[in-house]
Amino acid sequence: MNQELTSVVDHFNPETPMAVEFRRLVSRLQYKRADTPMSPILLTSAQHSEGKTTTASFLAVTLAHQSDKSVAIVDLDLHRPRIHHMFGLPLKNGCTELIQGAGDAESVSKPTGLPNLSVVTAGTMVRSPASLFEPELIEQLLKKLTARFDVVLLDSPPLLPVSDTMVIAPLAASVLYVVMAGKTPRDVVIRGRELLEDVNAKLTGVVLNNSKGVLPYYYNYKYYGYSN
Repeated sequence: MNQELTSVVDHFNPETPMAVEFRRLVSRLQYKRADTPMSPILLTSAQHSEGKTTTASFLAVTLAHQSDKSVAIVDLDLHRPRIHHMFGLPLKNGCTELIQGAGDAESVSKPTGLPNLSVVTAGTMVRSPASLFEPELIEQLLKKLTARFDVVLLDSPPLLPVSDTMVIAPLAASVLYVVMAGKTPRDVVIRGRELLEDVNAKLTGVVLNNSKGVLPYYYNYKYYGYSN
């Protein structure tokens, strides 16, 4: 581990407006999934640069702070992995190894500054990430992760550029759809929603980034305004 790299764990301040919004997001997730499993939780977006990785990272830290449950954040964006940067960790030995059977959930998980928060990075880059997204392989991956951790957060690729998330989404217990306020066109948001609906994803809500300068803001999906 490169000790010179900084981590979101070190920069998390529970007194900031952003931290308050993440606690609200956790509360809404727990309320919405009170009678059914909440995990694994998938975070995705319609396109790149909407803040899904940042949202996933701070959500993981918030979950770890708020309970003693074991939490893992998993980088399944094998095309443009970013979780290792967010936590100041090496990229190798992560999801690609776990999918290919070259390790178990314990051996590929990396510690953070929080005792109950682990990171599973994307792992060694492969020539064709899409080849790893076979339903059976992803299902086995999630079984390994959920058997080891109480709460699993999945940072997946954006919906429109690649099809990987279409394999993951139906297997997640909760899906959060991240949208950048003032940037993502309405038709793009709608198209991403339609793709999730096509695979019967359990769309729990929308996280609207940069709403009035506060990151993020959670909307119950049916009240977001794009449901019709």
